[in-house]
Order: sequence, then C-alpha cells, then structure tokens
Amino acid sequence: MELDITKVMILLQRKWNSIREIHRLTIELEKTFARNDEISAAMLLQLRSDEMEKIDQCMEEIWQLGETDPVSYEKLCVLINSDPDEAVGETAGEKKIYEIRQRTQVLLDQLQEADKRLNQKLAGKKSFYKK
Repeated sequence: MELDITKVMILLQRKWNSIREIHRLTIELEKTFARNDEISAAMLLQLRSDEMEKIDQCMEEIWQLGETDPVSYEKLCVLINSDPDEAVGETAGEKKIYEIRQRTQVLLDQLQEADKRLNQKLAGKKSFYKK
C-alpha cells in the first residue's frame, strides 16, 4: 500500500493551524499576565494545552500512515525528518509538504520567541531561558 501523501499534507496543515493558535494564545497570555488576570491566564494555559494535544494527535496519525509497510514508513521518515529548506519533493504533494513544514518552522521560531519573553517576564532569574 502506498503512502497517502494527501492525508500527510492535511495532517501537517492541521498541525500548523494548532501551532498558529498556540502562538495567538501565547500573545494573549502575555497581555493577560500584564493585567494580572489569573483566571483568564489559567483558561488560556488550558487552551494552549488542548492545542498541544491536537498536535500530538496529528503526529500520531501521520506516523500511523507509515505503518502499512516498510517502504511507506521510509518515505514518511524522509518527508517528516528531512530539512524542509534543503529537501526537494518529487511530486507536487511532497513539495507542498515541505512548504507546510517550512511555514511551520517559521511559526515555531516566532512562538519560541514569544514564549521566551513570557517565561523571562514571569520567572525572572529562574527563567528556563536564562540571560
């Protein structure tokens, strides 16, 4: 059975959507902490957690697509683990997968910066991102 490239694309797009939502929630969380609104902050943290679970589910479904046979698994490993900036897809679907992964990496970098600011603001010298 051949790897369902379209399904991989759809799941990676869902993952990107969840990461985008986590980024939006993180920015909102910064504003909430600035207002000292602990109740809203707790709700936003729960919403972020829910989105993280969705990402885990997407990745689990993606890896399940590769369980059909060794060739599919090997192809999936290349699509998911290779550097999306250097990888060249053989088909339009593979190219789209790498494009989604590139956009995802840019968004993850932005999210990490927002998370870093928030962590440093809240934890100060005890921050995970020590200065």
